[in-house]
Amino acid sequence: MTREAEIDAMLLQHRVQSFLFHEADLLDRWQLNEWEALFADEASYLVPPTDVDGDFADPSKSLFYIFDDRTRIHERVVRLEKKGAHSEFPRSKTRHLVSNVRALARNGAIEATASFAVWRSKDGNTDIFVGHYAYQLLEIDGVLRIAEKKCVLDMDALRPHARISILL
Repeated sequence: MTREAEIDAMLLQHRVQSFLFHEADLLDRWQLNEWEALFADEASYLVPPTDVDGDFADPSKSLFYIFDDRTRIHERVVRLEKKGAHSEFPRSKTRHLVSNVRALARNGAIEATASFAVWRSKDGNTDIFVGHYAYQLLEIDGVLRIAEKKCVLDMDALRPHARISILL
């Protein structure tokens, strides 16, 4: 790898890492409209089931916990912002920790992966969701946008959590 290519790779790594940290901060501060704005027009937000290999899970063959296209991402944000969203009113307190970020430019897009641990506290209970993210990012007018975000849970099941009412 040439020195210039190494510098480009380091800059890409820093840029993607900063983007993912920003996304986590928006979610923790419950700035869901700003979070939604991080997505490209044709985007998806996925949480595969825990009983299959989430990296290779196919939504046409498995029932995903979450399989949102861009319209459903918007509807999810609108619903979570309403007082009528009983599972999240009052809102949970969350903390998204993102680590082990890797980024690779490939075929006009950026493939990124990261490990995550998300703590959710509500009603005297604290749940921890652990796993890894797989992103497809696009650069649109010089700004990174999420084309796909897949949240692969490294858990045997959702118990004792029972549901995913927050955004991972």
